[in-house]
Amino acid sequence: MEIRQLKTFITIVKLGSFSQTAQFLGYTQSTVTTHIQLLEKELDTALFERFGHQLMLTTDGERLYDYAEQIAKLADDAKNEFDNFQVPRGPIVIGMPESLCVYYLTDVLKEYSSLYPDVGLKLQLGIASEFRTLLRKNMMDLAFCLEKNIRDADLVGQLLWPEPIVMVASPKHTLAKQKQVKVKDLQGQTFVFTDSGSNYRMALEEILIKADVQARTVLEIGQIQTIKQFVISNLGIAILPLVVVKEEIEAGLLTALRWQGADLKTNAYLVYHKDKWHSHAIRAFIKLVQERLLKRVDPE
Repeated sequence: MEIRQLKTFITIVKLGSFSQTAQFLGYTQSTVTTHIQLLEKELDTALFERFGHQLMLTTDGERLYDYAEQIAKLADDAKNEFDNFQVPRGPIVIGMPESLCVYYLTDVLKEYSSLYPDVGLKLQLGIASEFRTLLRKNMMDLAFCLEKNIRDADLVGQLLWPEPIVMVASPKHTLAKQKQVKVKDLQGQTFVFTDSGSNYRMALEEILIKADVQARTVLEIGQIQTIKQFVISNLGIAILPLVVVKEEIEAGLLTALRWQGADLKTNAYLVYHKDKWHSHAIRAFIKLVQERLLKRVDPE
């Protein structure tokens, strides 16, 4: 029975999927399957069973899980005890939206990697709702989020800077010629949105619902660069952080609409679980972020 096999087992239980576990741990799916088969062979029992598409622990699997968590924690504690505390090392899992990664964090990540080459940075792009789940399962150490505020009782949010949000369209779009764009003007428009779950997208959708304004079409695209190209081609309107579209606005490829509706602004936060133990690697990362990116702002 090996620690890595037990950690694979724990991760499957938390994520509920062999394929997601393989992706998260950086293994092939066959490696994940082999780890479980070896455990089952050694213990002479089945650890999982399937009901349709649902993966469930057997009774013996539930018994092993309690031991596996204790063993994994003891192994991590022992490693931390004997690490060289003067030099940050080990892995850090960090979640971040694509916009923050590309436009704000590249230089910080490069500097951190140069300062602490023994730390393995694992970055996961996504949205705040996904990060919250992983932080609560202790499968992510830190996350950057674009939120108006962080009010979760079990999460700590370090406010970094205010992030303006703009509504953009092609200069050829009919709304680009208007001196003011109000909620009613969005009736029947096509929107090009990021993945559902982004804070500023949900804010606009709430505004539209309250005003009983309906979009003609919603195009949901995960890649910001693709969204910008769609809007430049006059396929719809988008709302994005200003930093993402600043160059295109200055170049005349996009127009910032003169939005007169409710404020869509948001803030950038560095978030972690209140009970998370901070290794020296995590502390060093937080310190560098605060030194390079923290601005003196007050949340509303």
